Amino acid sequence: MKKKPVKVRLIEKNGNSYQIQFPNLKIPVTVDENLYTKMLHSTEYEFSNTHVKVKSHSFSA
Repeated sequence: MKKKPVKVRLIEKNGNSYQIQFPNLKIPVTVDENLYTKMLHSTEYEFSNTHVKVKSHSFSA
């Protein structure tokens, strides 16, 4: 029997960190860019990317 992929949602990108919402968790999980890339290309996860917040670091003097 084949497993269905877990449906996750990208909530926010902040620099090299990604907040991902899993279906059975109340709070999002923060992962680094390396793990996010692995999850994105894995058949175990299915991403829906609606309304993603993108924050960038501001480097002011």
